[in-house]
Amino acid sequence: MIDTKDVIAMKVPYPSINSGMALLAHMYICRDHHENSYEFVKCQTLKPYMLTHNPMRHFIDEIPDITRNPFRRLTRIDCDKIFSTFSVSYADGMKTASRPDICDELYGSIEEQLVLDGYENNEVNEEMLKQLNPLIN
Repeated sequence: MIDTKDVIAMKVPYPSINSGMALLAHMYICRDHHENSYEFVKCQTLKPYMLTHNPMRHFIDEIPDITRNPFRRLTRIDCDKIFSTFSVSYADGMKTASRPDICDELYGSIEEQLVLDGYENNEVNEEMLKQLNPLIN
């Protein structure tokens, strides 16, 4: 079972099933979990263009550190939006292998950034999500 602070890899049909987020798996941190309701924040490798032209207002850049996170590269955590699902379940096999979660300090920093000015809540099309990820039921 996936729980708060766990990190999973999945493909998300956002904004559509043909988008980059649907074609390649990205890491997502579980922000919140209650019964079948989940909220995730997206993580991605920090790219050079993000240093000069960053579309995100609120984010955290996190260096790889097994004591804090499972990332293998410098990673940008997007704190402008969350992705929500309400009726699917995520298999444990989706968790990252090196470390299944993030530390409490990083989780607290993400929460601080999310609530600064609010965030966009994106409800994920769960049927498409299941099509893209065999470990989601």
